[in-house]
Amino acid sequence: MWNSFKTIRTLVVLLGIALAPAAYGQQAPQYSQYIFNELVINPAYAGSKEILHINSTYRTQWTGLEGAPVTQTLSIDGPTTNKRLGWGVHFVNDELGAQSQTAAYANVSTRINLDRFSTIAFGVAVGASQYTLDGTILDPGNEMPDAAIPQGRVSQILPDLKLGAFFNTERFYAGLSAASIIPFKEEKTEIATPRTHFFLSSGYVFDLNRNVRLKPSILLKEDFRSPTSIDVNGFVLLYNRVWFGASYRSAVPFFTNQQMKQLEKRNALALITQIYATPKFRIGYSYDISLSELKSYSSHEVSLGYTFLKKKYGRILTPRNL
Repeated sequence: MWNSFKTIRTLVVLLGIALAPAAYGQQAPQYSQYIFNELVINPAYAGSKEILHINSTYRTQWTGLEGAPVTQTLSIDGPTTNKRLGWGVHFVNDELGAQSQTAAYANVSTRINLDRFSTIAFGVAVGASQYTLDGTILDPGNEMPDAAIPQGRVSQILPDLKLGAFFNTERFYAGLSAASIIPFKEEKTEIATPRTHFFLSSGYVFDLNRNVRLKPSILLKEDFRSPTSIDVNGFVLLYNRVWFGASYRSAVPFFTNQQMKQLEKRNALALITQIYATPKFRIGYSYDISLSELKSYSSHEVSLGYTFLKKKYGRILTPRNL
């Protein structure tokens, strides 16, 4: 059992989760296919495709390693009868060793047309998260009890808030959002809560020819206490049916004093594909490879999406590629 505790502790350190004297800190869940559903990181994305859309994700990280993260999400978003308003709901279940988070959010966004081709949206997500720490998993056995480890299962439900802005044209997009905005003092909570995270994303779609498009994008994740996480992505779309590409994830010490050599353990490469089995049904898969001492443990993420297409002015209205 003590070996299990050491394994979980290592995972926590590798994920950048702070081990406070009184509790384990929580960290925002990791995703690779957010590029195709930014609602998981930005509430202003709700309704941006102007079509009702359902998306689910199952992610298992570092498969085969005891206590490794497992995440499930379900999101639904779409437009309203008011063309300026979008709505969405988002559910998350995230587990890492002895700690877990289950959350539900209701999203609403408002869109403003800046001109014929560009729109800016502002969104808010209000919800609640249940944070759980199972001290029985961290039981050191015959060792002296640790005051920082609860003797049993500790759970607490807390409110949560996200804010975001999302600008897009037919080809370009940029988003800025903040998650876990509500602050909680440690002495007033039984379990450490997530730090406020900020997300900055941007991308562009190029036409290489009539049937091939290129979509480079970038995501920065920042909490101003740990190194900045950076994703650099590149995807190709074939015949509006098949996406394939890759994502390189790393970290840069913009606001910390860590050396770059210390951050190499965060480097990872994800190979990602999304296939429209039908015009309405999409299947996605990503295979993540850690470029560090965890390279022998791969990560897998599967996503399913369904879009309720509709007719407009005699033609089928299809989702945007942003």
